[in-house]
Amino acid sequence: MQGTRRLRNEAYFSYVAMTKDEAQHRRWTFYEAVLVDEPMTPLRAKHNFFVFLTAMLLLCTTNCAKVFKFEPYHTQGYQEACSAWSREARIHSGLEVELIISATFKSEEFRRAYTDEYAQAYQLTPQEKERFLQDQLDAAGRGHDFVVASFVPEKKWDDFDKPKSIWRLYLTNDKNNRVVPLEVRKLKRNDALAAHFFPYVTPWKSVYSVRFSPNLPATDEAIIQDDTKGIKLVITSVVGTAEMNWNLH
Repeated sequence: MQGTRRLRNEAYFSYVAMTKDEAQHRRWTFYEAVLVDEPMTPLRAKHNFFVFLTAMLLLCTTNCAKVFKFEPYHTQGYQEACSAWSREARIHSGLEVELIISATFKSEEFRRAYTDEYAQAYQLTPQEKERFLQDQLDAAGRGHDFVVASFVPEKKWDDFDKPKSIWRLYLTNDKNNRVVPLEVRKLKRNDALAAHFFPYVTPWKSVYSVRFSPNLPATDEAIIQDDTKGIKLVITSVVGTAEMNWNLH
């Protein structure tokens, strides 16, 4: 596995180096095309001047354009909420990593901070922001949602959304009651929204939206009640078990 990761890294850095070399070669090719060794006539001098001026304008447009980018987030509250409600766990087999799993629990506190950040990023009106927040709170009433990002060395293990997945997911409370997912939905790898809001999302990880039932199947009681002190997300298989805990009080 270490050899595989080393090959992946070498391939990536080779690609970056090749891209930079190619870009540099293109720039020099352009300048060499301008600075040809031919007799300089007034018409050619005027032509070369305009070519040079065009090149300078293009470089200025590329390098001097003002881009408004907020790093890392528009609101400080979201950064704090994301950190408070996100966890990571791993499964090891000797020195080998079998699973890296990161997850964010979309609690009410998180959803409110998420709404503030989303509203700032997309410049929502107060009315649009209020509707967005209400949608978030309504979703929280239908189930307990997690954003989950996973890395596994074997592609065939990346099957959390499959009916016959090798993985089992459970949400348990401090009384050892548990529920299973109502839905596990795989998101696009290149989803810019997920990459912005969840910093652990990388091109090497698969991203899932997981929704658990809000109620216990036997008694129909809520899995998370006012006096629930904590919850635990369990990801288990023959490969191993990973657990992530959230304190609610």
